[in-house]
Amino acid sequence: MTRANRPRLVARTELRRRWRTMKGNTTQLLALAFAALMLLPFSLAGVFGAYLAGGFVAGSETEPLIDWARMALVYGWIFVVGFGGYRAYAVALRPDNLDGLLTTVSHRDVIGGLVLTEFVLWFAFALTLGSAASVAFAVGAGSILTIPALFVTLCLLLMTGIPAGFLIALGVRNAGVRSRLLSRLRTLFFVLLGIGYFALIFTNAFASVMEPIYRMLAPTPIDWFGDLAAIGLGIGASPLRALGAVGFSAVFVAAAVASLSRLAEWLWYADGVHVTHEVERSADRSSRFGGLSQVLSQPVFGVVAVDWKRARRSPISLSFALYPLIVLAGPIVTAVQTGEVGTSLPLWVLISGTWVAGSLFALNVVGQEGAALPVTLLSETPERSLVIGHVVSGALLIAPLTVAATIFTGFLSPHPVPIVMSLGVSALILSAVSGAIATGIGVGFPRFEAVSVSRSSKAIVPSVFAFVIYSIVVVLVALPTIIAHSGTVGHALASFTGVDRLLVGVIGTAISAVIACLVGAGSMYVARDRVRGYRLE
Repeated sequence: MTRANRPRLVARTELRRRWRTMKGNTTQLLALAFAALMLLPFSLAGVFGAYLAGGFVAGSETEPLIDWARMALVYGWIFVVGFGGYRAYAVALRPDNLDGLLTTVSHRDVIGGLVLTEFVLWFAFALTLGSAASVAFAVGAGSILTIPALFVTLCLLLMTGIPAGFLIALGVRNAGVRSRLLSRLRTLFFVLLGIGYFALIFTNAFASVMEPIYRMLAPTPIDWFGDLAAIGLGIGASPLRALGAVGFSAVFVAAAVASLSRLAEWLWYADGVHVTHEVERSADRSSRFGGLSQVLSQPVFGVVAVDWKRARRSPISLSFALYPLIVLAGPIVTAVQTGEVGTSLPLWVLISGTWVAGSLFALNVVGQEGAALPVTLLSETPERSLVIGHVVSGALLIAPLTVAATIFTGFLSPHPVPIVMSLGVSALILSAVSGAIATGIGVGFPRFEAVSVSRSSKAIVPSVFAFVIYSIVVVLVALPTIIAHSGTVGHALASFTGVDRLLVGVIGTAISAVIACLVGAGSMYVARDRVRGYRLE
């Protein structure tokens, strides 16, 4: 086999592997088919929009159009680099059996094959929707020469943007494997990055982030792609800048080939740093957890300590607890946009905190023990330590945050102070008892196998059935409190019954508390009975 054929063989093998992986995951395949079906109308609308844009160009003044074309191509290049860099970091640079590949072919062939794989996937899109949009735009503009100009521009955009994304991803990963500090802070960095991303979505502040990047790239040869795309439209495009875009692409690709090879060599052949977790002495552990070991029995305290250590060492395994952020997104966006906190936000915070407190550790009591399950079941009274320990660990960690957030947002809202304090009591009771509610559900629908929580990480998380049933039960248990403290329904109940609104709130809190305690006690009884009678087959 010639050296030129090796990257193509790596690319062909990687494409086959990804296709087999996708076929083996029915859920992912159905989700992809559903997404493609949903995107079909938007794709057709995009092609029709390109035709209308061509007609607009044909009938408009030429002076501002070339500036718009240059701006559009620069933003398109930024998108290719950003999305391509993300795919390189999360997917492309993590092939299966990388060590085996590097013992068979050189790192140059491997990185060449991985980049070629991304080229194939991107060009599949460019040759279908991109070509159709180019033809539609050219027909609308009445310029047949625009078709090859747009197609060449699109190809050059991908040929420079995808390697640029790979270079950024390789640079980030090289920094991570060589810096112990960056390795330790990697999870925190990604959490902050995710929060920033959602903040941009909620506040519609993408322009404030993208504009500085555009201003930095506008004076560079990347701006010349707009002249190449518009060379056949007669809107003032510069032929010299169009030729410069072609020459720049050739130089950039040549430099990227050498840089990608060197960065891949540094990454894959580096020893790297390893973050180790030292075994804690009992004295250190006692000081870290304060007097908790004096209050709880030793088996229960052991379960609590293990839960918290797992959360600290692998927080991504608890990423499912971020689901309530989807529920909180609407009220938070409304509060940010209006500058006022409505009466509903404290209620959403209460129910979200309650959900997290119960699901964090107690929704998969048996399954999350993993390989340690046989040893745990052979210990003395495992049902007591497991069930109570997981309930306590979630309550101690989340209940104070839920109470504080509920009271804080309540004070910012139009709720009277007595109603806010009643809400705080509800938040304390529900978030403390929600773990007990989750135990019986988790034992009834356990999950023992690890699932993917990110592109490169797997963890044992609660099952989908447990999530659904637990969510329904939590909403039903909290419903009296939600109704009694609602700004609209609570006022209506107080007016209808002729009693003070505070009394309505207290009654709602009491009803939810009684229901929560009863359901929690029954759920814990079921969980302890199931764990006590659990047998490994």
